[in-house]
Amino acid sequence: MKKILLLIISATILLGSCKKDHKAEPEPVKIKIAEKTTSGGLRIALWADKSEFTVAYNKVYVSLAKPDGSEVNDASLTYHPLMNMISMQHSSPVEQPVYISTEHLYGGAVVFSMPSGEMGSWQLTVNVNNEPVVFDVAVAPLPSGTKYTGTFVGTDGNSYTVSLVEPVLPKIGINDIDVLVNRRADMMNFPADEGFIIELNPEMPSMGHGSPNNVNPAHKSNGHYKGKVNFTMTGDWRLHLKLKKGETVVVEDAALDLFF
Repeated sequence: MKKILLLIISATILLGSCKKDHKAEPEPVKIKIAEKTTSGGLRIALWADKSEFTVAYNKVYVSLAKPDGSEVNDASLTYHPLMNMISMQHSSPVEQPVYISTEHLYGGAVVFSMPSGEMGSWQLTVNVNNEPVVFDVAVAPLPSGTKYTGTFVGTDGNSYTVSLVEPVLPKIGINDIDVLVNRRADMMNFPADEGFIIELNPEMPSMGHGSPNNVNPAHKSNGHYKGKVNFTMTGDWRLHLKLKKGETVVVEDAALDLFF
């Protein structure tokens, strides 16, 4: 009887484990931000990972459909963000979209460097097969005490935009970190800068300590520098990033702040 009972318990545990292993993960949810129609009748929709764009590195997605609803996956697309201020206009760092077959979307990214409001408003032009489609987009500020992107003037006289790409959802322990660096060539062009050596020093300002076992971000591709950051507890964290070219310090402290 005891053996039979053990067999039943083992089978129950095994079935439970099997159900857990095969449980379908939820699909990444995308939020539709806006939709328009091109002169040729293509429906173009803007999508994002969140309900609003923020002053940060933002993934921006586009879906394209013919009038009959069928998908268009071979179009030529480019993004051009533009901030319209009272006395001037400027763009911001952008990563041009490519088609993602698993999501049936074109995916790129924009670093919105300031919020929409009294200072100005943002437009995002999506060129679809050379036809510009202009979207007015709202960009919300980040919560107080957080800073996911910033512009820093280097000792070489250039301005650099440094943006935190990962972690999106920081946790206690070792996190992957991805930092994007762009140089301002002019007010409309911000090419990725691939020539830096970055030193990372995390600090928890409210507690007056740092953390061990971090890995300095190293360049991987297209201005993305990847490493590891160790958050030993929840709360406010400041990422001190020193940008060097060779032995020359170009930006002493490109500090970014997050809170979780």
